[in-house]
Amino acid sequence: MGATDSGLAPPPRRVPTAFRLAELLPFRWRYVWTLFVVAVVPIALWIQLPKAFAAVAVLTLAGIYAVQLRGARTRIALLTRGRVATVTGTESVSRATHYSGNIRLPMAHGWTVTRERWSGPKTKTTVHYALDGRAGTLAVCGREYADGVILADERDPARARCVTSFPYDLDRDSAGDWVGRLRPRLRVGMVCWLVIVIGWLSLAGWAATRIRTDFFEGASPSASVPKAGTLQVSGTHTTKTIPCNQGYLSVSGESNTITVTGHCTSISISGNNNRVAVDSTDAVSTSGVGNTVTYHWGTPRIANTGTANTARQG
Repeated sequence: MGATDSGLAPPPRRVPTAFRLAELLPFRWRYVWTLFVVAVVPIALWIQLPKAFAAVAVLTLAGIYAVQLRGARTRIALLTRGRVATVTGTESVSRATHYSGNIRLPMAHGWTVTRERWSGPKTKTTVHYALDGRAGTLAVCGREYADGVILADERDPARARCVTSFPYDLDRDSAGDWVGRLRPRLRVGMVCWLVIVIGWLSLAGWAATRIRTDFFEGASPSASVPKAGTLQVSGTHTTKTIPCNQGYLSVSGESNTITVTGHCTSISISGNNNRVAVDSTDAVSTSGVGNTVTYHWGTPRIANTGTANTARQG
């Protein structure tokens, strides 16, 4: 068993810019899934703490790139200083269950890598190789290894990769240098990842400028209750002062402290442990648990359908 350089230029070699860009714009479903989980699973927490989401979003992307660039560093080093190792033997060490659905997995014959859909079993193959009399082993996962080229670093032959580990095809020109052509599917993936990263960072930047109560104020963004209009206020541990001009105020959420100046036509309170103080109102409606309404003057109509709610003059 073995392989030859097949015209590969001696190291060091120039790495095409296209290959470097492919490493910087890596569309991987596992990366996309990671961003999705971070954004969606704790969405209730992010609504409460948008600035925390901004920080976690940046750290998540930094973690993805830490993993990506660690592998990219090895691949770029092999493109620069790698030589074709001689394969001395192979051993299939595991065969897992079948992949769910048809996914594209690379398989190499010499330098040629095909990426056909595969729904067969996942295989891990230990490849034994040698370079300049120094032996090494390499694990190739996915489809079973056939006879793909193994590139090993001439400075450290223990650092090696099969050509299936590169997202781009390792074509060479007549001088044996790399040709930076990228497959159409790879180029599309790079553009998609660029759009995802820009959108992700834009979302993080937007969240960093938000305050928590922005997400809980209702349809009206007004800071006051408009005349004959309605303002909905909600949140958790929110403290604010709201002018009221013959309108309707609805308060919900938990442990909010709301001071209302002026006169409201009615005030409706739900949720838990909210505190509302109002100059005057014609009607008070309470539900939920442990809510308190204090009015300074007047004799409003009071309706309570909750538990441990109070409405009193004070």
